[in-house]
Amino acid sequence: MLNLMSNGRVPKKLVKQRPEESDRPVSAQLARKLILEHRAGYGMRVLGHLDLSGASQLYHLPENLTCETLDISDCVNLTHLPKGIHVTHWIELAGSGITNLGTGHGFVLRWRGVQVSDRIAFESQSITGQDILNTENVELRRVLIERMGYEKFLQQVGGLIRDRDRDAGGERQLIYIPFEDDEALMVLKVICPSTKHTHILRVPPDMQTCHQAAAWIAGFNNPDDYNPAIEA
Repeated sequence: MLNLMSNGRVPKKLVKQRPEESDRPVSAQLARKLILEHRAGYGMRVLGHLDLSGASQLYHLPENLTCETLDISDCVNLTHLPKGIHVTHWIELAGSGITNLGTGHGFVLRWRGVQVSDRIAFESQSITGQDILNTENVELRRVLIERMGYEKFLQQVGGLIRDRDRDAGGERQLIYIPFEDDEALMVLKVICPSTKHTHILRVPPDMQTCHQAAAWIAGFNNPDDYNPAIEA
């Protein structure tokens, strides 16, 4: 049957060809465009800093990609790095979908511009409130708080209540944690009236009342202009 269909010739098996590697480096702007349009070639070499931040439509990078620095922050659907990728200096991965790079990966990692360890980047559940209080570097401390989460941090270290009142969800509290060498961490603790879920929302440290903080979150500079029927 096969011989009849092919006029006596057995079709040759198709061999998948290795993608052709590009020898010509491209600008960072062109590289971003090609990658986001899924037209990036195998072995793309990028001149300088490759900024792909905020690209929620990004699911993969080309194999053997080379660049000096790489920003994939908030690329929530990018969950792995490709084979053969080479980044000369550092990778910014805050908010990306990457949760593990494996041991001995050799990359310098950043989170919101701060160099971090694999533990901070990928094992945030292991961070404790005491770790944060013992951290002298202000920028690193802020990253640790973000990675740990405000609610868990407050649960472990407590805080000082500056103001409290009630809204449709129940009691809300304006809580701050002072630091000797940095501005205080100020948060508004509220309860959603629909779901009854507690939300911890960071606000500027100069807030004096819960209403002022809620107004700031809603985008009002003057709290007197903020009079919602229901605050959620």
